[in-house]
Amino acid sequence: MIIRRKSSSTVTALRAPPASRMRSGRARAARAAAFATAGLATVGLVLTGVFAYGASASTQLPWTSGVYLPMATPASVAGFGAWRGTTVDVATVWPNRSSWSDITNPSWLYQTWKGAPETVAFGVAMLPENVPGVSLQACANGAYNSYWTQFGTNISAYGLGKSIIRLGWEFNGNWYVWKATDPTVWAACWRQIVTSARTTAPGLQWDWNVNRGVSAGLADPTQAYPGDAYVDTIGVDSYDMWPGATSAANWQKQLNGTQGLNYWLAFAIAHGKKFAVPEWGNVTTGSSAGGDNPAYVNDMRGFFQANAANLAWESNFQGTTVGGNYGTGGNYGTDTPVPNAAAAYKAGF
Repeated sequence: MIIRRKSSSTVTALRAPPASRMRSGRARAARAAAFATAGLATVGLVLTGVFAYGASASTQLPWTSGVYLPMATPASVAGFGAWRGTTVDVATVWPNRSSWSDITNPSWLYQTWKGAPETVAFGVAMLPENVPGVSLQACANGAYNSYWTQFGTNISAYGLGKSIIRLGWEFNGNWYVWKATDPTVWAACWRQIVTSARTTAPGLQWDWNVNRGVSAGLADPTQAYPGDAYVDTIGVDSYDMWPGATSAANWQKQLNGTQGLNYWLAFAIAHGKKFAVPEWGNVTTGSSAGGDNPAYVNDMRGFFQANAANLAWESNFQGTTVGGNYGTGGNYGTDTPVPNAAAAYKAGF
């Protein structure tokens, strides 16, 4: 998600709330319903008054555009589209990932998105985080194939068999249990998973998703590319940090620096794949953060527009401040840490 994080615990706070905040799938589904009704983001930022839930946007961007919202529902995503003035095409979501059941059958999440008009992009863990003894090597050997066959069966049963699967996202970092320490084994695990899931969900779209820049886990992520037959889109998560695009020179580093946006765009084109930016957004805290930076928003919009023909989709991360460590995106409305960036986003998107 965010480049060169200090710890995986910060990431977990964003992706999978701890038990004190999310004790069960049923509880999470109930909170999601309350979120849609009350207009509140349960992870910290108030959305009330930003937009009317359930309203529909009237126009479409020239490319496929998405959003992550804390505790999102179809109603809140539609409301976000109404606020910005264009339809949201992709909803970015995450199931929990403590156990195999979390990964293979997040029924609370599938129930929320069943029948939604948006394409859903699921961030799916390659391994559960709290199951002793699991390994990428065992995955590569096919030991977990039955889980992935069941994964395909379950997601298809809810009518979500054409969703985007961001399998093992940001594997080139060192903050997830599926980090690609051995890229050959990682790629073999990916192939086992995709092959197994395709037997029961052949329409899923598999996004091979790196973190922009040279990350701490795997210096050359291309070593973990599993092969064109097993990948549908090439994605890169890219936030306004390392460096913050507060100058033209810094934006050029994000765009054309080592493993920058254009590097991964060229990689996708070379492999005959569409390019995606599954996560992007302003960052408000940290020595390398761009802060409330409308120039970054405008630069990203220009990048998307210039490359619309090769762009599969992009999704802005409407995050919150977690544990006082950092913030991403902000809720672009009345209660946001990035009001100038919010205005640029609303005007441009």
